[in-house]
Amino acid sequence: MPHSSHPLRFAYSTINWSTKPDLATMFDAIRTNGWQAVELFDHSLDWLGPPEYLRPLLGDLQVATLFGGVDVPVSPEQITIHKRRMDYATLFGAEMYGLVGGTRLRMRPPNADEYSNLATACEELALYGADKGMGLAYHPHVGCTIETEAEIDILLNATQRTQLCLDASHIGLVGEDPVAHLRKYQSRIGYIHLKDWAAGKFMEMGRGSIGLDFAAILAELQAQQFAGWVVIEQSTSEVSPAHSAQINADYLRGLGYDLRLPGKTIS
Repeated sequence: MPHSSHPLRFAYSTINWSTKPDLATMFDAIRTNGWQAVELFDHSLDWLGPPEYLRPLLGDLQVATLFGGVDVPVSPEQITIHKRRMDYATLFGAEMYGLVGGTRLRMRPPNADEYSNLATACEELALYGADKGMGLAYHPHVGCTIETEAEIDILLNATQRTQLCLDASHIGLVGEDPVAHLRKYQSRIGYIHLKDWAAGKFMEMGRGSIGLDFAAILAELQAQQFAGWVVIEQSTSEVSPAHSAQINADYLRGLGYDLRLPGKTIS
């Protein structure tokens, strides 16, 4: 059971439905399984459509965050695209914009210029978002420019406004401790991603094999009185996305957590 009365705010990512889903069916599945907020994961704006199209499909679902990716070196064109996506996200009250990239080369680690380019891009977007009341959170990720604690330090030391979207599975996959990361980077955490990992693939929470202690992770967030979003980001699943959303919802409820947002009820 949770160790604190501090409520956590949970949201569910749309990533498992792919970038071009049937929006109405996807949102209905998320809503039916008790989630009240969503992360819109890397859908193009031409797929999401104008706000007057998306709003009735969302219904009572709250947009918590929007997520996108960059290539390194980050070009001015990419920066402009992400600024327009941030503009769109603010129309729905999204608090954070998540960002991941670029692709990590197998033959060598990133060099100083690549770290610097990514940091500069993140900070430009973070400053742009700050003027709109939105945070920018970079997602350390296996196979990307920033993977490890040492590389997170490089990024944060080169930026001021840039925050982190810490993902328990990717922290575990590089042999590091998610709870230790939550403590070390407490002042720079924008929001959280949760999912599990086993046998070379992502799994629903509690079904992994790399020793992720979700109860301890959530207890640490409660102890910190974490006010950001805790996004369940089930990248892939062996079952349907809707069934996967149910499994994750049941797991959190089994730990004693309430998916309802403060002040809202399940409709």
